[in-house]
Amino acid sequence: METRKLQEVGGGTFTVSIPKGWATNHDLEVGMELQLYTHRDGSVLIRSSNADVNCLDEATVDFDGGGTEAVKRAVRTAHAVGFETITLRRVGTFSDAERKAVRSAVRGLVGTNILSESDAEITIRHLLDTSSVSVCQSIVQLQYVVVSLLRDATAAFVDAADTHARIRDRADEARRSAETVTRHFSRSLVSHAELDALGVSRPELFAYYAIARRLETVADQAVQIASTGEKLPEPPADEVATNVCSVADDVAGTVDDTVTAVLDKDMTKAQRARSQCDDAVEGIETVERRLYDESVGSVPTAVALSNVLSHLQRAADCGRSMADTAARTAIRAENIDT
Repeated sequence: METRKLQEVGGGTFTVSIPKGWATNHDLEVGMELQLYTHRDGSVLIRSSNADVNCLDEATVDFDGGGTEAVKRAVRTAHAVGFETITLRRVGTFSDAERKAVRSAVRGLVGTNILSESDAEITIRHLLDTSSVSVCQSIVQLQYVVVSLLRDATAAFVDAADTHARIRDRADEARRSAETVTRHFSRSLVSHAELDALGVSRPELFAYYAIARRLETVADQAVQIASTGEKLPEPPADEVATNVCSVADDVAGTVDDTVTAVLDKDMTKAQRARSQCDDAVEGIETVERRLYDESVGSVPTAVALSNVLSHLQRAADCGRSMADTAARTAIRAENIDT
């Protein structure tokens, strides 16, 4: 790192000299027009006029087949990177099934629409202005949906209820919120302006991204729990149901508290949430030991219960990871942000 003094020239203009070696290495020449950007964190970015500052404006994705799931993945992946306009270009002609799959994928993306279609091209546009987005609010919404989803999925399991479709719809809602956070995080990696528009710092956005990914995983576990309940020939015994609901409620509570600890940047809450995660895991292990030591009903019921406990364990592991994120966020806030 080199330092330079800010100097004043005629007319109240301030200048900072650039080392000649830097100018040479970056192909800067006398008289070249430079672009200056200021940011909310106090930094100033200087770029040459030929720099590709709009690199996230457009993307073309070539698609040479692979089925409807492949074309859905192509749409979601390009959207997650952060491109504003995405053109899918087909080698040959899009089939009716592929077009339907693209429309389905676009409906699942927040603020996105299809602009145009031809035989071999489909153009998609993201319409939301970043300045209208609250990443923090997306996390809060995701927190609420996932915590209630985990509890509802466990209730569906113990009742052997056919609620899989409703659970999956709510999990899709959670996925959309998580993908919104992922998109803005990806854009921030190449655009300081993205951070300014969002009104967050890069460390904050990274913490939100990490939390969103973990919450999305918890939502997936909830879907698996509900799906397992659909396959039960009859509900589990009352005592078993009570134990499973109890540990599931503990896991949901720890997930809720760890997200709150991240949002509040509170070390005490982070430490308490981590301790709650450990207690929840211990509770899962206790129920699991009973599964092998005592009779819990038929073999299908025992297998289903084992699977559910495994999914709850994964959800609790996500809680532990989020508690660690909360602790790092709190330490940073206490020692750097202040």
